[in-house]
Amino acid sequence: MTELFSKLESAASLDRPSTAVRDAVRRVTSGTAGDLLRGDVAPGHPLHPALVAVPIGAWTAVPLFDFAFHKPEAARLLVGIGLATAVPSALTGWVDFAECDTTQRRVGLVHAAVNGTGIALMGLSYLGRRRGGGTAAVAASTAATALIGLGGMLGGHLAYALGARTKPRVAEQPPAGSAFDPVHA
Repeated sequence: MTELFSKLESAASLDRPSTAVRDAVRRVTSGTAGDLLRGDVAPGHPLHPALVAVPIGAWTAVPLFDFAFHKPEAARLLVGIGLATAVPSALTGWVDFAECDTTQRRVGLVHAAVNGTGIALMGLSYLGRRRGGGTAAVAASTAATALIGLGGMLGGHLAYALGARTKPRVAEQPPAGSAFDPVHA
């Protein structure tokens, strides 16, 4: 994985499209809407990492219901929940992307493309499942789950290795004098 991350970080061929996307997102998300989607208003930090937990959680459970529990209706419901919650997750991801530096945008563009492909496959799976399921619908969601996993690794790399939309924590100085310890009080 480290080699993939390094190649993406240095892929200058992604600069032109990532800059064009950044500029388009910034035009659309300037003002209050952008402030809300960035999490600037509340909770005061990026929303994307918290919102992605729902589609990822729903979609990673789908193979369990397909292969272990043999509950196709539950699997279809989970695919649908993931699709519905992918929309706000993607929107907040794009506004975060627009705040990234060049290296982060390179990885971010691939992160978005991989996740977008996974979302599209989940959509196809959902449609297939509504029409009675079948092997193709299960195969689409299985492939999508793998892509979403890869997309999640890229997202983790963006946040933890590249510091996308993170601020370094500043160590707080302890208060002067003796500290109050409620356990010992």
